[in-house]
Amino acid sequence: MSNQTGAVDARIEVGYDAAVYERLRGGESNPDAVVRVVADGRELTRGRDGLRRHCARLLDAAESVLADDPATVECYGGGGRYRLVPAGESVRIVPDADRRTDAEGGTTGVGSERAEMNSDGDGDADGETGVTVDREEFLTEILRTAETFCDVAVGANPALAADVAPMRERVGAARVAAAGFGEWGLPVRLLDAVPETAYGGTVYAQTAVVAAGDARFGAFDGETLADDCARDAPAAARIWLSDVEAVARGDGVGRHVEPNPDALVWHDHAFAGEVVSVGPIPASARTPADRAPERYALLHVGAGTVAFDPDEVETGAEGKTVAAGDRLRLHASRVHLSDIDVTDAPSLTDRSDASLRDSLSDPSRRAAAAAELARRGDDDAVAALVNCLRTDPPMADRRALVRALDVLDDRAAVPGLVDRLADPDPDVRRAVAAALATVGDPEAMDPLLAAVRSESDAATRRAIARAARDVDPTNALDYFASLVRTDTDPEVRETVVRVLSGTRSVHAEALVVEALDDPDTAVACEAIDAVRWLTDERPVGGLLRRLMDDDPTVRVAAAGAFVELGARASDYHDGGAFGPETRTRVVRSLLERLDDESAAVRATAIEALGSQAHPESVAPLCDAYDEDEECRPSVVDALGRIGDPRAIPTVVAALDDDRPGVRRRACRACARLSTKAGIGRLCRLARDDPSPAVRVEAVETLGRVGNDRDEVFDALEAILDVREANADACGAERDRSSAFGGADNADLRWEAVTALGRLDHPRSRFLLRWVAEEDPDDSVRDRARSRLE
Repeated sequence: MSNQTGAVDARIEVGYDAAVYERLRGGESNPDAVVRVVADGRELTRGRDGLRRHCARLLDAAESVLADDPATVECYGGGGRYRLVPAGESVRIVPDADRRTDAEGGTTGVGSERAEMNSDGDGDADGETGVTVDREEFLTEILRTAETFCDVAVGANPALAADVAPMRERVGAARVAAAGFGEWGLPVRLLDAVPETAYGGTVYAQTAVVAAGDARFGAFDGETLADDCARDAPAAARIWLSDVEAVARGDGVGRHVEPNPDALVWHDHAFAGEVVSVGPIPASARTPADRAPERYALLHVGAGTVAFDPDEVETGAEGKTVAAGDRLRLHASRVHLSDIDVTDAPSLTDRSDASLRDSLSDPSRRAAAAAELARRGDDDAVAALVNCLRTDPPMADRRALVRALDVLDDRAAVPGLVDRLADPDPDVRRAVAAALATVGDPEAMDPLLAAVRSESDAATRRAIARAARDVDPTNALDYFASLVRTDTDPEVRETVVRVLSGTRSVHAEALVVEALDDPDTAVACEAIDAVRWLTDERPVGGLLRRLMDDDPTVRVAAAGAFVELGARASDYHDGGAFGPETRTRVVRSLLERLDDESAAVRATAIEALGSQAHPESVAPLCDAYDEDEECRPSVVDALGRIGDPRAIPTVVAALDDDRPGVRRRACRACARLSTKAGIGRLCRLARDDPSPAVRVEAVETLGRVGNDRDEVFDALEAILDVREANADACGAERDRSSAFGGADNADLRWEAVTALGRLDHPRSRFLLRWVAEEDPDDSVRDRARSRLE
């Protein structure tokens, strides 16, 4: 649903299931969980990540957006990745699920070929897609997600408080920044407001009771700023200390707000910290009505800052004033609330169990109450949660209730959960399947198996089948065998094959191999994708049959399976040894596909030949380079992976190919073949190629095969442009970065420095020392210093 600005509602959903709570209780502060971003009821992206790590990335993104800079949030597993692009009062969320980034900064998976095409100039970049959300609301969602994780972690295991304390501080700082308070602001939780002056039922002044960390204190609210703010809500506040006295000084003073036994009063509170600035008071800042100080000092108390008049503090030395860096513990006779901004909804963490169960009837608090009951492990809540679920609340609440039952892991919930296998929302049905798997009650087995057959949503059907497998693996596998062999619905067979592919069992693997001959394309491709990771030769016969399939999609999948299965190239996964006869049979079948009418089949077969690294492939692949221009990139890559010297003439010739993607792969292949035959061409590519990606690859290859040749050193010297820079130093005035080919050329210079470090040339160290001092880019200078060590 869109808000008044036209932006859609968005939320971040974290799968706090029983496994997450178990790991937290065991002392692990970074458990894996599924994270989703949902906007206007539609899933934008999904991934799996360590929660502490992911919340830290979310806070990084929030800080970037607050600075009006774009940001990227990425999960390490499952491919979840999206960008946040600020645009005034809105933020655009752009999912990037097709692109997978590996640890070395490259790309893998289906999206990598498209990314390589775009970077080589062989294709067009995809246009941005995504949704526009309200900036303030999504920042609040990010902060709520991070703070919820902190609450959940400490609630499950109080010993984790120290682990999440830095994150709490970051959340608080972000709340202050989001409120627009600048340097002066303290993250607090607004607890209450106690009337001080009232007449005729109207409150004219009050004490705002707030909590900062574990400390509670009162602040005089003469303008009733907190009157309309929700209680127990996270907020940012500006706090002014009046009539202050420095009761302690020096480095021994910590950073904290000191708890006061009487938090309902607005006087006699103590604050300790470091003075971070002293200067004129901002024009927008409120100060106590009975005072008009000309300047203020900000005292950093740990989570944020409070303000005071530095001229009120006795320094103990004539002419000395309060200055930044001073450590002070201040006693304030009066504390004033100068401003407050509630940045989120109230928390339920301070409520009793009974109050939380009562809150299940309140639509505005139901989801939060269910989550809090689950966090506490309140077994008495199961009946209340099931009863609430049976009232058919809204979809988001049903999902929250089911997840709470998942965490509580109680067999008493099974009948209520089974009823929800027929829920109209697939998200709820998937959550029910996960909860039933957690409980593991055999009574759920028959309803789950029946739901496998009746489920219309593919993702939900898989979740239900996995749950049935986990509840009773033996009976489930027997039932799945029947479905694979006899069920008339190919979608059901495909689901079962996918679930079997993640089941570590000889029986399950045998059923997947059997499914290679399924008449349905989708089922066969699912089985093919699963068997590529087996460690024996059982799937070879079925895959070779599928290499001859009438459907090119199946032929591509079958050829692709041999990229991993039985692979021999060093940079591929080794899926287990093929015997010599089997390997020869596989390679010859793949060679027959070099004449396939489908370019996709030919390219995939070529990649598989590269991974198998069989000498019989070299001559046919060299011929394919001359005859199949469309597949030249794959051919060059495969020849490099095989590493046979007979491929050197073809690979060197490819350095002059018209397509930058081919030239780049040829550079890489020369490095893998350790050949010096193309050094002259590599030097030319490194200096002059129009594609930056080709130049970088050529430089890296020179570093690996160039040894001490002068022409290699000269090429690297030209890239670093030392001679031009030296000429400038003798007279001409020019910006330093332009002497290095421009600041945007830093990637190439970084690679050139790396290559220099590998060369055994007598002038390398001189050049590295010069770059370490003079290059305009920090990373290049650092790289040069590391090469000198």
